[in-house]
Parts: sequence; structure tokens; C-alpha cells
Amino acid sequence: MTKGLWLVTTTVTNPAFAEYVEAFQPWVESVGGSVIAKDMKAETVEGKGGKLGVIIEFPSKQAAVDAFNSSEYQELSKLRWANSTDTNITIIDGGVTH
Repeated sequence: MTKGLWLVTTTVTNPAFAEYVEAFQPWVESVGGSVIAKDMKAETVEGKGGKLGVIIEFPSKQAAVDAFNSSEYQELSKLRWANSTDTNITIIDGGVTH
């Protein structure tokens, strides 16, 4: 089974974003996810995106979707929304199929 990925970009607007990060890390691990890449100075070269880029890996695409839709994450995301702008989250299948 291929992994599922969250591709995230956002722009942090408030130092209180750290509260989201502190709560996010144990939550994502509890649902089988892990942060595999993070860049505080990401460069969006096409389209709209934020300065923080993150890739989060889950056991499957369905696990990634379920994690996003969970009531726990929806509550946690309120901290992100309050302290960031320009957020994009895309969930993809981590496998390569052509």
C-alpha cells in the first residue's frame, strides 16, 4: 500500500502559531503520521502558497483523508487558522503511477 501525503503551505502571521505546532506533533504521531519535510522559507514558483512548506506522511491516502477530517484535527486547525494565512493543504497518494 502506498503512503498518503499532506502537501501544506501557509504563511505564519503570529508567534502563537507555535501553540499549533506543539499540539500538532503529538496528534499527528497518534494517527500514524510523521512530518518528513519542512521549510520555513518555501518558494512558491507558480500559484498561491505560503512561506512555510510541510510534507506529512501517513500510512495511506485514506489515513491522510481520515486524519484531516477527524474532529480532533478540525478542532486543532482552529489554532492554525487564527495564526496563519494563505494555507493550502493537498492530500495525495504517495505512489508514482503513470
